[in-house]
Amino acid sequence: MRLKATAVPRKVAATPGPELAKDNARQIESGVLTVVGCTPMDSLTLHALHLGPGWPAFGDPASWVRYATILALATASGLLLAYHPVHRGRPLTLADVELRKTLIVYSAVGALIAIICATTPSMAFVIFGIGGLMRFRTDLGASKNTGHTMMATLIGLCWGLGLELVAAFATAYFWVMIYALERTPLQEVVIGGLDVQNMSASAEAYKKVIKECGGQITAHSKRFKKQEMVFVVRLPDHHDLGRIMEASNAIPDPLRGIPNWPEG
Repeated sequence: MRLKATAVPRKVAATPGPELAKDNARQIESGVLTVVGCTPMDSLTLHALHLGPGWPAFGDPASWVRYATILALATASGLLLAYHPVHRGRPLTLADVELRKTLIVYSAVGALIAIICATTPSMAFVIFGIGGLMRFRTDLGASKNTGHTMMATLIGLCWGLGLELVAAFATAYFWVMIYALERTPLQEVVIGGLDVQNMSASAEAYKKVIKECGGQITAHSKRFKKQEMVFVVRLPDHHDLGRIMEASNAIPDPLRGIPNWPEG
């Protein structure tokens, strides 16, 4: 049986106590349910509450500027947090470098969530539930991967909510962001078995080898208790770790350690 909801202005008094329950039961049986305190809304009003401006937004230059500004400012805020001056001069690990990427990605993801919720506030609960499932019920590895998955999910929501301009713009924006952050993977190289007294000289020797082989050292740290050094290296596409491995064999014995090269 299909129920038909009829709106009644707030000034109509409700039937108190048990009589209200009996009255509602009679209305349900008859297929008509009167909701006290609601204002009438037609189907067009309901449609406007749930959908965005649609395809006509592509012809609105103000919308382009607005969405571009929001995503750009959010990314800039993430960059400021990722490269906070308090971390300057401190030893960094691969996890620290990946955290920077995560801050940048999630700042833009948060801006996209705000755009969606501004159009359809009820989607905040949906996005919260999706995020919880992805983070705690799906094995996505690093939190950065969760951010990438959230990007794709939010873009899909934009297409379904009538935010076609946001969906298209966010797709292009995040494509460029992922390319900039992930175009060259990072490798963590651990050099162990070093003499503590020669560790500084060993670090300079390995830095020279890595740079001569076309690598870029993103982070470097020394662990004196473990007698080892850690390099976070970024290699161009046409280079590989094999060349660095061969070149490191030429380092003098007093400065050469036992490298733990990552697989691949």
